[in-house]
Amino acid sequence: MNKVLFVSPTVYSNPLTKDIQKKFQSLSNVCNPIVYAFSEEKFSSSVEGVEAIFNKKNKNRFLNYLKIIFLFFFKIPKIVKDQNIDIVCLQDPITGFFTIFSLKIRKLPVKIVVETHGDFIDTIGLEKNLLLPKFYTSLFSYLAKYSIKKADLIRSISEFTEKQVLNFGYQGLFVRFPAWINIDNYLNADIKRSYSDTFKIIFVGSVTERKNPKIIIESLETIDGNVSLEIIGQTPNLKYLKELNNLISSSKHAESITMTPFIKAEELISKYSSANLFILPSKSEGLGRVIIEAQSTACPVLVSSNTGMVDLIIENETGYIFENNNKNDLSNKIQHIMNNYESALQTGLNSKDFVKENQSVANFEFGYKKLIDLVST
Repeated sequence: MNKVLFVSPTVYSNPLTKDIQKKFQSLSNVCNPIVYAFSEEKFSSSVEGVEAIFNKKNKNRFLNYLKIIFLFFFKIPKIVKDQNIDIVCLQDPITGFFTIFSLKIRKLPVKIVVETHGDFIDTIGLEKNLLLPKFYTSLFSYLAKYSIKKADLIRSISEFTEKQVLNFGYQGLFVRFPAWINIDNYLNADIKRSYSDTFKIIFVGSVTERKNPKIIIESLETIDGNVSLEIIGQTPNLKYLKELNNLISSSKHAESITMTPFIKAEELISKYSSANLFILPSKSEGLGRVIIEAQSTACPVLVSSNTGMVDLIIENETGYIFENNNKNDLSNKIQHIMNNYESALQTGLNSKDFVKENQSVANFEFGYKKLIDLVST
């Protein structure tokens, strides 16, 4: 099997979770993988023969970026040469630039795969609290364009991320399949969903302008009926958090809106299983793993248009779509779902079947096998 080096700025826990161990084992079924990523502490791990190297993340964001640049530019080419790597798989085209540029100037004979897991340009301005966002957007666009141009193959997770790559002028090979998610625990969840007095809505994700939880609070102001909203997730942007708290305080539903920064996976599954509706109103989204999690528990879902999330939704069959960043349309869709809840429950059941068919571990392995076969020929 091909020797594949997976390079990512992702921060993993130590010890690795059972879910990540299963992911690594899955990769080992289609290649000889080496994983190079980050953690809170430096350590190495071996899972079912998968070698994994984790560098210590720097707590200072700027210094951590410098560390990523240094390691990706100098360390990755050394591993490629020493380990006789056949394929380098880079998680995103921005941090991947430094590895690709270094590999090219060293003229190392290795195939390059660039993955696109989200909107890697708009995310910069909407997710991060950065000074000079236009400068960073221009800079990162340049880095991404170079990486995409030099890639032998692009792995996308949705039609949305594919179109974004095409806008950079890419004309090469594509393989599309979703990001890793172990849905077994969600599929087997104990469903406690009911709707008698209060309609329970949940949001799960980073609490940022890009994910746009504010619009849910605004849309509830015109809802007829008792509703509750739980916002589950952490925020890297304290300014946005303050704005959100002020909005909650002034809402007529203030007493029934709660914020939960962090919960364990088991508790999150329980939240999905008891919610009447899951909403992800992102302004920009590559796919949205949390949607798949919610669908796996048969929870009805409502998502924003013009994002990768629509790949998971057949309107009125596996979920609902509202016009991106339109609070009136969002409010109307919520009211419609509340007034026709039996139909909404059926969309939840349909989406669970959809997830079983399309988001399995076998599909994940098939996607990577296809990717490796294509880039190797």
